[in-house]
Amino acid sequence: MQGQMHVPTLTKANKGIIGTYIGLFILSSILGSSGKGSLIPILGLSSSGIQSGLIFQYLTFPFVDAGFTAVLFNALLIWFIGSELEVKWGTKFYLKYILASVLAAGIFYTVAFGFLASASLPIYGMTGTNLALILAYAIIYSERTMVFMFIFPMKAKYFCMILGAIELFMGFFSSYSHAAWSHLAAMAGAFMYLKFKSLQAKGVTLGSIKAERHRQKMKGKLSLVKDEEKKPDKPDPDNPKYWQ
Repeated sequence: MQGQMHVPTLTKANKGIIGTYIGLFILSSILGSSGKGSLIPILGLSSSGIQSGLIFQYLTFPFVDAGFTAVLFNALLIWFIGSELEVKWGTKFYLKYILASVLAAGIFYTVAFGFLASASLPIYGMTGTNLALILAYAIIYSERTMVFMFIFPMKAKYFCMILGAIELFMGFFSSYSHAAWSHLAAMAGAFMYLKFKSLQAKGVTLGSIKAERHRQKMKGKLSLVKDEEKKPDKPDPDNPKYWQ
């Protein structure tokens, strides 16, 4: 057992993430209450926005949100889970991991839903990013105890599985299916990045994989020369009997 989850110190990168997230929410709320509109149509991700050249939406959509409860919950998750991961990984790797999840969600959304009417409605919020953080936490600290819905204690790995299953259910049966699938894409993209870096740390690269495949291919062409076999007077370079 790896014990229970504890409250870590809020780290430098997460101070910036949470500060930006809350600051943009407050600004968007002020603009909305004054009748000047929300920041979500501008900073949220939509196919119409991308087609209009607002490429920055791929990076800004997690930082805007519509509800106070969602902002509070997401900010706390970034603090509790993200800060511990940042301490373990270092700020540079931590930010790259978050970027991988954000881009995976954004690219999947525009590719999968870009031609649908629902894609004109922007996606926004830190939910996908937080699910990616929970996934990493469940992989690294799988036996730690987390509390589902603030009531049911369970291991981190099961906590992550339940959240993933909820998103999958919403992807098939909810009116917010485009957002749910984007959240799952964020988890998938983050997992692939984590797996890639893990293999890279073990010395497994694309070049080494190609070299191994070439070695296995050449190995299949080898054959043993028995003493009783009649050897040709001159070796045939186009049909070698063994590897020299």
